[in-house]
Amino acid sequence: MPLDPPSSLRHAAPSLAASASASPTAVAIVSADPLVAAALRARLASAADLWVVADPSHAAVIIWDPPSHPAADELPTLPFEPDPSGGSEPAAIVALVAETTAPMPLLAAGVRGLLSRDADSDRLHAAILATARGLTVLDEDPADAIVAAWSPPSEPEPRPEIDRLTPREHDVLALLADGLSNRAIGEELGISAHTVKFHVDALLDKLTARSRTQAVVKAIRQGLLAWS
Repeated sequence: MPLDPPSSLRHAAPSLAASASASPTAVAIVSADPLVAAALRARLASAADLWVVADPSHAAVIIWDPPSHPAADELPTLPFEPDPSGGSEPAAIVALVAETTAPMPLLAAGVRGLLSRDADSDRLHAAILATARGLTVLDEDPADAIVAAWSPPSEPEPRPEIDRLTPREHDVLALLADGLSNRAIGEELGISAHTVKFHVDALLDKLTARSRTQAVVKAIRQGLLAWS
C-alpha cells in the first residue's frame, strides 16, 4: 500500500525573503570555468548573511556549476560526496542547470537544490538560505521536468528486494521521504538514531541506492511511495 507523498521533494522554487542571520552561512563555489566562479562570487559578495569560502569541506552550501549534464539514467559525480548514512551533516549542494538538463540524476545523487542558470541573484540567495535550513529547492523548469520524469512508467521497474521491506523499513522510508534526519526519525518512531541508521543502510541496500534521495526516487518509481 503506497505511503504518504514525500513532502521534502515537492518544494517549489524558493519564495523565502532574504533575512539576516546571527552568523553568516558559509558558501563554496565549484566550477571548472574560472569566469563563472568569479561571477558567482561577485553576485554573493554583497550579501551580509553569506560568507564565501574556498574549501567546500568548510561550507554549509555548495553552489555547483556541473561541467557536463548527465543523461537521464546516469548518476553524476558530485563535487563533495554526501554521507548516505546520515551520520554527519554534509554541505547542501545547489546545482545550476540548463533547460535541457535531466534533473532526476542530480537529485538522485544527493543534490538538494536545482536552479536555472539564468536565475537572478535574489533567487540564488534565497536558495542558499533555504537549502542551508534543510529544504529542497526546485526552480520552475527543473520542477516541471521532475513531474514529467515521475509520471507512471509504461512498465514498472523490477522489484527484486523491495517486496521484502519490513514494516519498520516502510516507516523509516516514509519519514526519509519527508527529509527527516536519523535523529528526527528516531524521535518520531521511538527508536535510537543508531537503529535508524541500521534501517537506512538496509533500505539503501535493498533499493540499490547510493544516497537517501536516490532511495526515495527509486521507491516512488517502484510504487512504494505515492507521488501526487
